[in-house]
Amino acid sequence: MAFALTIAQGKGRGRRFRFGSDGVSIGRAPGNDVVLNHAAVSRVHARIERDGGGFVLLDRASANGVELNGAGIAGRAQLREGDLIAVGPVTFRFGFAPAPPVRAWRRMSRPARSGFVAALVLLASTSALLRWPGMDGTGRTRLDESPQLGRRSADRDRARGDPAAARAAYERGRRKLQERRVAPRNLYDAWRSFLEAQRALETDPEPAALEQELAGLVAGCERDLRRECDALLFRAARFERYGQQEAEQRTWREAMLRFPGDDPGGCRRRAQQNLVSGPPGEGDG
Repeated sequence: MAFALTIAQGKGRGRRFRFGSDGVSIGRAPGNDVVLNHAAVSRVHARIERDGGGFVLLDRASANGVELNGAGIAGRAQLREGDLIAVGPVTFRFGFAPAPPVRAWRRMSRPARSGFVAALVLLASTSALLRWPGMDGTGRTRLDESPQLGRRSADRDRARGDPAAARAAYERGRRKLQERRVAPRNLYDAWRSFLEAQRALETDPEPAALEQELAGLVAGCERDLRRECDALLFRAARFERYGQQEAEQRTWREAMLRFPGDDPGGCRRRAQQNLVSGPPGEGDG
């Protein structure tokens, strides 16, 4: 039996992760199945394991503890549908996930498969008549409802996510990450590409392993971006303290180039506030 974790509170609210394994680890370290890059989260914070026909929640000796439905747990606790699991700043809703359709199909007997296919054919025929533009199934035209039907169809298409776009953005991000030593800005570009890939997958009802990997890549990029930002801020403050205004302004311009848009550490915002005059053609990005 598989289970799912849906972010009920915290960053990424509404995102759903489905797991089919017997155990899933949650923590700050990159090797966890669910990576939460936050100071309140221990390197190996919690774990969910199969226990007979259900699952249990384990506290892996975390510094700040694990809460189940608002109360801390001592060691382990049985999980039930709808339970809320708080790990640091994020609260997950636990739920059992049905088997994927392909596996369920394989378990069905031949007569059951035949009956299921016949029902689908009948349903498809009825649905096609009801959804025919401008018709309601009785031959009456409904001009006022045709545009709404089109919009609902488009909404359904968007809700399926875009795995191809996600994969392209992911590959672009990996290339940028490998080339970060060539140009410092590549780290920022890699982070934005990984975020783009996440957005392309966030409405997918069955998040794959790629989405879990993206969460770790985004967290790693944000950590490194903050470090680079801190280094630039420290350098600029030092130049300011010693009255080296030209060197200080050069540092702020470097920050503008490394961070062409909003960033986790707010480096670009600080640079904009302190930059006396930007280089010719410098925009906000």
